[in-house]
Formats: sequence, C-alpha cells, structure tokens
Amino acid sequence: MPIACAKNLDTIEDKSNKAESQTMASTGDLSAYEKQIQHNIAEKMQVLHQLGITEAKQQFQHFISEKKKTTTLGLKPEKRVRSPPLPPRKSLRLAGRDPDGHEHPEGFDMKTKFYASENVTQMSRPPAGPMQMTEVGKNVKSEQDEEEFVSSLEDFCKSKKRFKRTTANLQNFVSFFESMRLTQEHVIKVVPNRIFSLDIHPSETRTLICAGDKWGYLALWDVDSASGNDGVHLYQPYSRPVSDVIFDPFDSGKLYSASYDGVVRCADLSTGVFNEVFVTDEDDDILCKAVDFISAQTLAVALGDGTMAVVDTRIPGCTAEHTYYVHKKGLRTVSVHPVDRQYIVTSAAESYAKIWDLRNMKKPTSSIAELPHGKSVSSAYFSPLTGHKVLTTSTDDTIRVFDSTHPEQSTTLHSIRHNNHTGRWLTRFQAIWHPTREDLFVVGSMVHPRRVEVMSDEGRILTTFSNEECLGSVCSINAIHPTKNIMVGGNSSGKLHLWM
Repeated sequence: MPIACAKNLDTIEDKSNKAESQTMASTGDLSAYEKQIQHNIAEKMQVLHQLGITEAKQQFQHFISEKKKTTTLGLKPEKRVRSPPLPPRKSLRLAGRDPDGHEHPEGFDMKTKFYASENVTQMSRPPAGPMQMTEVGKNVKSEQDEEEFVSSLEDFCKSKKRFKRTTANLQNFVSFFESMRLTQEHVIKVVPNRIFSLDIHPSETRTLICAGDKWGYLALWDVDSASGNDGVHLYQPYSRPVSDVIFDPFDSGKLYSASYDGVVRCADLSTGVFNEVFVTDEDDDILCKAVDFISAQTLAVALGDGTMAVVDTRIPGCTAEHTYYVHKKGLRTVSVHPVDRQYIVTSAAESYAKIWDLRNMKKPTSSIAELPHGKSVSSAYFSPLTGHKVLTTSTDDTIRVFDSTHPEQSTTLHSIRHNNHTGRWLTRFQAIWHPTREDLFVVGSMVHPRRVEVMSDEGRILTTFSNEECLGSVCSINAIHPTKNIMVGGNSSGKLHLWM
C-alpha cells in the first residue's frame, strides 16, 4: 500500500473517531450539515472495512516499523564521552590580543605586523628503529591472545607466490568468478579510516588479508580465526597514510609497507617485528607512495617528490643506493617488469606514464617510452606473466591497455571509457591484473547498485562482484588471490568485502 494512501486512511479514521465521540456526547447540538458530514464519514469507513483496507493498513504499519538488525564485525566503535560545552568563542583580535592570548605591546599596528602561534601540532613519525608487533597493537584483547596470533604467523612463512598461467579459457575462468559469493559474515571493519592499500597473502591453507588506512593503521585479518576482533589484529607503525602494502613474492614471510611518513617498513611474520628498510629525512617531508621488487634484495620505491629510489635491503643505514628523478610531479605507483626486471613503469600526477631502463637512467628525459593520457595517471602496472602489456588508470575517465612487447615501442592497444571520478573522499581507482592472467583485470565502479567490475583487456565487462544486501559502498581498492577463487575490496570507511 503506498504511504500516501495510508496517510489518507489515517485522516479518515481520525475524522470518524472524532465524529463518533461527538455523536456520543451530544447529538442534539449538531446542525444538519454536521450530521451529513458524520454520515458520509461513517459510510466511507464501512466501505473501507468491507474492502479490507483497514487490515492492510495495520499490516503495512507493522512492516515499516520493523527495523533490520545489523551487526558490525571486526573493530568495534569506541564509546565517546561527551565533553562539557565549551565557553563561547571570542575574537582575540578584537580584544587586542595575539593568537596565544597575550596582550599586544604598546604601539602594535595590526595592519603591518602579525604574530603566529607557536603551539602548532603536527603528526610526527613514530620512534625510529624496530617495532614489536605486540607493542604497536591497538585492539589487543589480551597479551596472550596477541602473542598467540603473532606466533601463528609463522605458518604463512612457508608459502610462495605462484604466477603460473591458467589453462582454462576466458569464459570458463569467468564462470569461477560468477560462483563466488559475498555474505554478511565476510563484511568486516578492519581499520578505523579510509583504506589506502590492500593485499592478500598467497597461502593456500589460510586466508590472511592486509589493509592500510589513512592514519597509519595496518590491519591483518585472519579470515578463519576468531582471535582479536573477529580475526582482525590492528597495528599502528605509522602516523600518516599507508599508501602501499605488498607481501614479498620471494619470501612470503615478509610484508612490506610504505607510508606518507617517508618510511618503508618490513614486517617479519616469523619474528613479529616491523623493521625499517628505507627512511627519508623527516624535515624534507617526502612521501613514500609505492613499492615493488627488482630482485629478492632490491626494491623500487616511488616517492612523492617525483623521484624513484632503488633500495638494497642488505645495505645498513636505511638509505637508497640510487635515486632517480623520473617525473616533475609526485609518483603514485611503480611496477617492475616480471621477466626483464631492468624495465620499470611509473605513474605520477601528470599526463604521462613512463617506462624506464635501469641500465640508462641518466636524466628525467631518458625514459625509453612515454604513455600519453589526458589527465593524471593513478596507476600503471605491467601484466604479471610476460610483461607484454601495461594497464593504466587515469582521471580522464579511461583505462588503457598498452602493448609493451617491445618497451621502447609501446603503443596503445585499447582505450576503455570508465568513470574514475571518485572525488576527494574516496581512494582513487586502480585497475589491477589478475595475478595469473593477462586478458582480464578488476576495477572498482561508481555505478549503482555498487559493484566491482571484471573486464577483459578489450574493455568488455565479463562479470561483476555485487550483493545489494551486503555491498552499499564503493570498493576503490581491490586484491585477488593468486591461486584461489578469492577477491577482496576495501572502501572508504575501513571495511573489507570478501568474495569467495
């Protein structure tokens, strides 16, 4: 029954009840006109009762009064104590005082001289040096529970990533995706704020997911565990956004993360320690944006000042072996060629992605190929098996696939229209390859109802991950398990959605 009809029925019933009460009180005081009104109302109510509308109205009211009970898994919101009201604000300038509340000296001229407050608080880095995971844990139920979880992480040190090409054709492979489901038990809040980075451990026996958020929190979600908060264990090794997390493809017992703090850390799952790998000068305020592996001991680190650092983890001091100026504006991603690891593709806050040869990095103009876009490039990744393709996401509302079989002669294969305007409150979309295929990728979507899209390298939507009951937000960041049918998406409120 429409809501408007229910309201009209309420009006008629109110008039009927009022008329009955007036009639019971006194019938001799009513005029002929008022008696006619009461008669009409009584006739209408009789018709409504005969049609069964009054019973339908009661059922409808019972339906809309029921509220769906929802439970939030993972991190629980902290109870906030309401602070007493603050006194009314008054202008210190009009009162003749400086920003600290002190009176101005005699002869002070507001038009020519200003004072700045010295009490300016800034987000400073956590202390330098190794950090025990048990010391930076934020949602610890008990020390014993946290120690047991850290010791159980040794099981993940035995897995190795596999990047074998799948033999199933595209249609059969997509059917596996279509069989994956999202349930309410697999929607869980893992970090307090917006998710900036995401990765899945390659283990085939247990499912471990890592997510980094806007204010330095890093979460580990052991999907099949009940320890912590529904399997979620939260740490804060940084104070600013965790821009990238990646499990080491050469040693799955290590988790690398980069932060806007200007620090890259390695979490050793076997010892439960966050170790510093690369550190910039805090006074320079250089952001670490992304990490990839040139070799088992060498990292490529994308920095926010337009440079790329090559870091040898065997060299003490947490400094770069080489630093190359590769873009005029800040980098966003860095991706190493999976076969010929001297080739690197970078994206930045400018309208070009660039391919570089580490054997020839003399100056910024020494890139071997430039991949043009209409606006800034959010991400650029080599295809995971051969590196013969580059997948880019741009704010010009396109996803592009380039042919990089010969990196020096890279050309555009496909330009795919896609709404990438996420706005300032959502993390930028980053289309990612499936770890074992080079003909499909996954990307978030702004379309309603909310979904994550699986697309071919030609731009066809093959299928979507969606569930109107469980997914009501945009999953900007996504990750896929390399060997199991598992996909996870992260949103701007710190929640993960797991399809499996």
